Amino acid sequence: MKRFYCFLSSVLMFLLIVCGANAAVWYSQNFDKLNDGEVAGQDSWEKTTDLTAGIGSLTVQSAVFNGKSGKALKAEAIQEVRRSFDPIHTGTQFLIISFRKEDAGPDNTLHIYIGKDVHEWPAGPVLRIGKDSGGDPDKVGAHDGADRKQIATFIPGQWHQVRIVVHYDQLNYDVYFDGTLSAQGFKFRKDAHDGLGWLMIGFDTGVGVNGYYDDIVMGDGDGSDYNPSAVSPEKKLAVTWGNLKL
Repeated sequence: MKRFYCFLSSVLMFLLIVCGANAAVWYSQNFDKLNDGEVAGQDSWEKTTDLTAGIGSLTVQSAVFNGKSGKALKAEAIQEVRRSFDPIHTGTQFLIISFRKEDAGPDNTLHIYIGKDVHEWPAGPVLRIGKDSGGDPDKVGAHDGADRKQIATFIPGQWHQVRIVVHYDQLNYDVYFDGTLSAQGFKFRKDAHDGLGWLMIGFDTGVGVNGYYDDIVMGDGDGSDYNPSAVSPEKKLAVTWGNLKL
């Protein structure tokens, strides 16, 4: 009996540690449990047809993924999706997301938009990966108000991780690229977005281009406990636990 109680205590302690580590997370998705095919219609993801005519859905697939196993979202030319969140989150929020862009061609730009309630292009925090970064096609760019500033260099065909820390009380944000602070105090592209209500990802242009997204984690605070190892290519466990808590 004593051994049983010791075992039970160990299990409870483990669960408390895991739950405590993920207490700030209110959304996570590694796509492993979703069905192959269009992500629109799964886990509340939807196509952005009201923004761009003829836009397609990103697809869930298992040929390319971040880590040793699993699935990821594939984005091809003129494919884009978003997910809305209710309630809208204020204060300091974070987004961690991994991406992989297959080339640095002249006409393809992966992007990451974060907004409040109105779905629109001039969102709050905006990241552009590729041609529209503000110059070279192998750069990651972030909007600082109306200005596009290059903040990092990506390697085609390799997974990278970004952590965006959004300060809604100051209407600015920081960006960590592969664990390194690369942008600090950047102003929102449009300051009307004083809360986090949706995430939009994909391509809005391009021809014959491919990119991927994986391991999304969103929550309260700056997310420093999750960067860079918690959602690294070797550790999808944090996202898996996050899914169990949804």
